[in-house]
Formats: sequence, C-alpha cells, structure tokens
Amino acid sequence: MKTIQDNATKQFEQPWGNYLLEKIAETKAPEAISWLPQTLGWKIVFTLLFFYLCYQAFQQYKRYKNNAYRREALQWLKLYQSDDEWFYRQLPSLLRKTAICAYDRKTVASLTGAAWEQWLDKQCSSTDFSSHCSNQLHLLAFEADFKLTTQDKQLLVTQVMVWIKKHRGQYD
Repeated sequence: MKTIQDNATKQFEQPWGNYLLEKIAETKAPEAISWLPQTLGWKIVFTLLFFYLCYQAFQQYKRYKNNAYRREALQWLKLYQSDDEWFYRQLPSLLRKTAICAYDRKTVASLTGAAWEQWLDKQCSSTDFSSHCSNQLHLLAFEADFKLTTQDKQLLVTQVMVWIKKHRGQYD
C-alpha cells in the first residue's frame, strides 16, 4: 500500500513538465497596431472627409427645417380630410399659404385665376391644375353655390397633395 502512495506523490515532483522547455524565456507579444493613419496625407484626407460629412449633415438639417411648411400642410390635409364642403373650401387657402411659405409673397399674392393655376403647374411637373382642375380653386374660394362632384373632389385633393409634396420651393 505504501508503494502506491509513494508513486502518487513522486509523480509530480519538481521540475514538472517538459525538461526541454525549462530554460526557454518567453518573448513579449508585439504592441497592437494602431488603426489611426500614420502619414500626413491620410490625416488630411480623413479631415476633409469629416468636414464634408458635417457639411452634408448640415445641409440635410437645413432642408428638413425649410420643409416644415410641407409637413404641416400635409398633416392638416390628413387630419381634416373629410367629405364636408368646409374641407374643400379650405383647399385654395391651404395651397396659397403653402405657396407663400415656399416662394416670395409678392409673386404668389398677385396671381389669380388661370395665371395662378398655370403658375402652380410650372412649379410642379407632376400636377396639372390648369386642365384637370380648371377654375375650381377660384370657384371654391369665392363662389358660395359651387359644388364639386365626387370625382372632382378626389382629383382636387390628389392634385393639392401632390403639389405640396413635390413642388420645387425657392430654397430647394
């Protein structure tokens, strides 16, 4: 019984492990390689890229701020859209207010009738007020007895919505 215990304790005597590796000294691992550019040319490129991205972000922010009137007009359309006559009577006013926000007041305020519709068409190639909704804006704004058919109502709302979304503003 004694020999089993003696063998068990002698098994792990010092030095333990591979005797060939006993005198080898460990080397240090090299330092991590930096991801930052080391040469002046790359520093200049990254600096210019950083300023370009900042400029683009600023332009996007300005575009977002300048288009606040569009979001408000579309929100009004969505909020109040109904089959009420009152809603359709407000469309010419909404369109005029939106145009005044997007362009010079002097230009927009002087336009009426067919000239107003042609000007709207000129500012947005996706709409055609002068042929599809001819004189409807003027009649809705000033005629008390004017009524629209269901198809005319849908077309007018669609034309107004498309114009608000897609017109090219003075600051675009």
